[in-house]
Amino acid sequence: MKQTIYLLWFTFFSITSYSQDNYYINGKDTVRGTNISYKINSQSYLIEISYKDASGSDVVLKGKKNLLDVVSICRYGLIMDKIPQKVDKPKSYVKWANRVVDGKLIVNYYHNTMTTVNVGAGTTTTGITKFFIKMPDGIFYDIRKSSHMKKYIIPYLKQCDEFMAVYKGDFSKDYSSFVQTIKLYNSVCK
Repeated sequence: MKQTIYLLWFTFFSITSYSQDNYYINGKDTVRGTNISYKINSQSYLIEISYKDASGSDVVLKGKKNLLDVVSICRYGLIMDKIPQKVDKPKSYVKWANRVVDGKLIVNYYHNTMTTVNVGAGTTTTGITKFFIKMPDGIFYDIRKSSHMKKYIIPYLKQCDEFMAVYKGDFSKDYSSFVQTIKLYNSVCK
């Protein structure tokens, strides 16, 4: 009897972790699986996603056109979201960025560096950083742009009286300060 209880308990928690930690969002559908992996092409478009479904069968979906509606991938609690390369052109090129704040307001961060070795000229290191906030209406704003902070982000945050009652900061754009600001906002403004 005791072994049966342990087996049921283990099965329940295995199913719970299976369903919560590994999934992707395709349009409005959430698809759950284990061992989720994905491939992205050089333009950051998703070209393949594979996983094991609830019955343990291998599933492989291929082709940029077949995967255009995938907007998020969660592996073991870490979420990657498809974000626009440029906020003013949301339908053009994309990047896959880490979700660093979840809730009513979502914050995504992407950073990538590349080092190029030029024979005789040394090395050159270049990088790209994306630091966006996604508002409840689905629009992304670039946190590092002063115009986006002043025109869209700060006015939106100030609409929540509960937030303004507890927030004593200066709406800084630096990574850690901004992340903490939005975590506070999400905790008090529903």
